[in-house]
Amino acid sequence: MSTSTASLGSSTASTSSSSSSSPFAPVTLSGVSEYSSDLQSVLNRAVEIAQIPITELQNQDSTVLSQESALGQLQSTVQGFASSLSSLGTVASSEALSATSSDSSVVSATDTGATSAATYTINSVTSVASAASETSQKGYADSTSTAVSSTGSMELLVGTTPYKFTLSSANNNLTGLASEINSLNAGVTASVLTTASGDYLSVSANSTGAITLQIIDDPGGANTQWLTDTNQGADAKFELNGISVDQSSNTVNNVIPGLTFNIQGTSSTPVTLSLTSDPTQLTSALQDVVTNYNGVLTALEAQEGQTGGALSGDTSVTQLQEAMNQFAAYTDPGGTIQSLSDLGITFSSNGQASFDASAVSGFTDAQLTAAFTFIGSATSGLVGASQTFQQFSDPTTGLLTVEAQGLSQTDQDLQSQITTLTSQLTTMQDNLASQLSSADAMIAELQSQQTELTGSLQSLSLVLYGQDPGQI
Repeated sequence: MSTSTASLGSSTASTSSSSSSSPFAPVTLSGVSEYSSDLQSVLNRAVEIAQIPITELQNQDSTVLSQESALGQLQSTVQGFASSLSSLGTVASSEALSATSSDSSVVSATDTGATSAATYTINSVTSVASAASETSQKGYADSTSTAVSSTGSMELLVGTTPYKFTLSSANNNLTGLASEINSLNAGVTASVLTTASGDYLSVSANSTGAITLQIIDDPGGANTQWLTDTNQGADAKFELNGISVDQSSNTVNNVIPGLTFNIQGTSSTPVTLSLTSDPTQLTSALQDVVTNYNGVLTALEAQEGQTGGALSGDTSVTQLQEAMNQFAAYTDPGGTIQSLSDLGITFSSNGQASFDASAVSGFTDAQLTAAFTFIGSATSGLVGASQTFQQFSDPTTGLLTVEAQGLSQTDQDLQSQITTLTSQLTTMQDNLASQLSSADAMIAELQSQQTELTGSLQSLSLVLYGQDPGQI
């Protein structure tokens, strides 16, 4: 009697791919029967089939993550273009004003938001603002042990504000006095100066301007002036268009709207401050726009065609392409500057933009003014008509941000489904492995019984017939 071996499950399906991409550890049966490899194939095949939905979800999530990444890169590129347009609008609305001084060694000037050209004259500068700084009238042999006050009672006067204090016997010295003054928050700084002739206290105002700076020893008695009176600070004093100005700081930012100037030195010779349009500001802003425009165009082209990227066919990509076309085709038929080409911006056959700065640098004042009008601001002209890019790229409410948030939520949903199915599949795998292990043990037991029965039949045949039953 011969024993046949029948396969209990197909082992032709490969399990390597599912094992390599499986989100959980595969189970290996510790087989004891001659069919254990077939039972392992049954388990592997069941896991492969059950894992198909998980693999599909993983593929979907991979696509979503690719789209999210591509969208983030596109948003960054569009944001750069929108930002350059905004800067261009700022240059145009301010007429590219730049502040200059005829003598920056006396007065330097900076445009801080002026809106129109103008000229101002600093007729003369008679004083430069400086900070008050005084020292003790005499030196002391030691800064930590020599007494500085006859009674310990002292008063610091800064301007019209008195600060009374008392030095203890342990602090009645230069170091203690400096520490006490610095703790008053009186707008001055005290320090000890060590010289060959002795130690002195230096007290300096923290800001410029003419101010009373004194220390009085024993203010209720001897009322002794303790500091020198040689440098009580100074105000900046000058004439602007014939008007006398006196202020504590050398930085003047509250006299001429949009213009800040700094007093650097005294002079009796008039200094002219000018606010004039600077064409180089416009050429720089236009070049930045062109560079960023080409960046967006390249990013969009990467998503187009049969070999397009993860955003191929995306609505946002289509809308951005339309916005780019509208930007390139913008015209103002009623103005002296009517199109981008009048500003030196031209487009090649593949849509890439280029800029010839000489077009703007050669403008007359009238043409420069017309260029500012053509470019406009956030609510007018070319920049106003291009607010679509701001709507797309806003990091909080922009259309690309909203779409990215939707993709992020989809990713989270898919990950949640993958986690749930993986847990279910793990449970199924464990249960099936347990059942197959039990079946494997039972088969092994039956095989053992078959072997024993075969041996018994052979022995009986030899006794009865004198030969092996296999030879009958």
